[in-house]
Amino acid sequence: MGRRFVLSLVLLLCAEATFAQVATTSSTSTSTINTSLPVAWIYVSSKHYIHAYKVWANGNLTSITGSPFPFAGIGSTSITKKFLFGDEGSNIDTFAIASNGSLSRVSSINTAIYQSSGCYQAASGNLVDFTQITLYRRVCSYGYDTNQYLSFHIQSDGSLQFLGGSGGAIGAATQGSGIMLTKMGGNPFAFDSYCAEDEYNRPVIQIFKRQSNGNLIFEGEENHMPEPAPGTSYCAGMVAADTSNHLAAAVQRIDAQPHDAGYIDGPYFLASYTADSNGNLTTTSNYTNMPRLAVAENLDVRAISISPDNKFVAVAADGFQVLHFNGSNPPTNFSGAFLTGQYISQFRWDKAHHLYVLALKYSNGTYTTFLHVYNVTSIGVKEVSGSPHYLANLTNIAVLNLQ
Repeated sequence: MGRRFVLSLVLLLCAEATFAQVATTSSTSTSTINTSLPVAWIYVSSKHYIHAYKVWANGNLTSITGSPFPFAGIGSTSITKKFLFGDEGSNIDTFAIASNGSLSRVSSINTAIYQSSGCYQAASGNLVDFTQITLYRRVCSYGYDTNQYLSFHIQSDGSLQFLGGSGGAIGAATQGSGIMLTKMGGNPFAFDSYCAEDEYNRPVIQIFKRQSNGNLIFEGEENHMPEPAPGTSYCAGMVAADTSNHLAAAVQRIDAQPHDAGYIDGPYFLASYTADSNGNLTTTSNYTNMPRLAVAENLDVRAISISPDNKFVAVAADGFQVLHFNGSNPPTNFSGAFLTGQYISQFRWDKAHHLYVLALKYSNGTYTTFLHVYNVTSIGVKEVSGSPHYLANLTNIAVLNLQ
């Protein structure tokens, strides 16, 4: 039986499933950027190191003193102003960020002891919410009656205190393993999504709510997709949240599918949803106004991310493209396709209009990994001078805005 698992959560913001960086509320205007100072620090994990860079206003990178830091095996990462959190197997390691951007490991916690026995497959991925005092970790790829996400309070020294499990479950999800937890701005709701193909292609957007102590709790699910053309239907793909109360949602048209579930055949489109004060979702997107994703004709959407100013959304499958994000109104086309033929595993943004793209390129039987940096403005999407940066065995990116 096939397994499709396209999952995304919008929370506070990972290689297999990536979680977004700390949520931001506005984008830095070009006119207010101090070009003599870095606009951000970025931390790029690999199999053997964490590479740390200063990012300048023009998108150029220079190494932070001490980089690369010899911390091996770090997978997905998330960040606050003081700490970087990295997955290392079942552990979450905490790294203190010094005033010059350098890193030092200060603590570690084994999260496996809190994992539900109902999980059929353990998985990793962590996310810091907008308060910067709570961290959420994905621990379950699929299974019923599980604590899909664990919540931890970030203490003043960076160590993590367990708060509880979320509940919620991902069952009968098929095809792929893209999972993302995402949260809208400062509101208490988080979301993930997947297509339950073994349950008659039932679309699922799970809704979670942040409690007063920071613990994330499953609230319910939304199963309605945008209105399809007569005789067709859509199923849920990955979602991403903006800093207000909107979701960008990749939805796949079901054109064909083997009798025993398995892979759905059909192109992807991009919809938008709006959440009310109770987390309920509505959409004005439908088959007449949703943009068809040029990069996702024959492949699942692998990554999706909205810019900090809420104006753009990046979507990856066969390479990536950037669209206008219009809040409650349907997204509209903007750029063409970039990096066609490459596997895009992650996006990150800073507040100076830079989009960071982690790409895997296959050649002569091997994969090489690159960090690409693009300027994304109203006049277009352009790769910055000096990009891409070849770094071996990349797994994740975290961004700390400085301006």
